[in-house]
Amino acid sequence: MGVARLSRFGVDNIGFLGMFHAAEYVAPGVATVVANAQPLLAAILAHLFLAEKLGWKGALGLAVGFVGIIAIAWPGVLSPTTNGYSLGIAYIGLSAAGVATGYVVMKRLAGEVDALMAMGVQLLLGGIPLAILSMFTEDLSAIAWSGKFLLVLVLLAVFVTALAFWLWFTTLEEVGLNRANAFTFLVPIFGLAIGAAFFDERFGWFAIVGGALVVVGIVLVQRADRSALARRTT
Repeated sequence: MGVARLSRFGVDNIGFLGMFHAAEYVAPGVATVVANAQPLLAAILAHLFLAEKLGWKGALGLAVGFVGIIAIAWPGVLSPTTNGYSLGIAYIGLSAAGVATGYVVMKRLAGEVDALMAMGVQLLLGGIPLAILSMFTEDLSAIAWSGKFLLVLVLLAVFVTALAFWLWFTTLEEVGLNRANAFTFLVPIFGLAIGAAFFDERFGWFAIVGGALVVVGIVLVQRADRSALARRTT
C-alpha cells in the first residue's frame, strides 16, 4: 500500500480541527450530542462503501445509544447559546464527518497495511498542514512552554491520540466498523466517571438514564453483528 493511498488517512485530522474550534462557540452539551452522531453517519458510509449490513436490530441499537447521548448531554443542551453558535455547529459537523470518513477509510485498509506505519503517516500528513496553518493564523507567542504544558502535550499526542488510533486500527482488522464504533458512545460516560473520580463532579438522573440507554444500544449492536455473522457462516 503506497503512501499516496495512505494520504487518505489525513481526512481524520479534519475531525480534530472541528473538535477544537467548536469548543469556542458551542456549549459542551450540544457539542456532545452533535459529535456523537458520528456512529450514525459512519453506519451510512459503511453501508455504502463497505457493504456492512446493519439490520434493524443494529440500527435500533445505534438509535438507542444516540438517545442515551442526548439524555447525558441534555443539561448542557439547555445552556445559553453564544455568539458564533452556527459556526460552532458547523465545526462539530465537520468533526463528525471527518472522523466517520476516517474510520471508513481505516476499515477499508485494515489488514492491508502495517498498523504502526499507517498511524505514523496519518498523523504526519494531517499534523504538518495544521501546524503550518497555525503559524499563519494563531499567536504562537501565547503558548506558555511550561513543564506541565509539555507533559499534557506528550500525553495527548502519544497516549490519547497515537496509541488510541493504533489500537483502533488493529481492532478494525478483526471486527466490523459498526460493531466497534458503537463503543464510542461510551466516551461521555467515561468523561462523567473521570470527572466524578478526580474533579468531584456530580451527575444527575439524566446522566444515569442516558448511560443505561447507551449500554442497551451497544448490546443491541453487538447482538445484531453476531446474528449477521452466524447467518453468513451457516
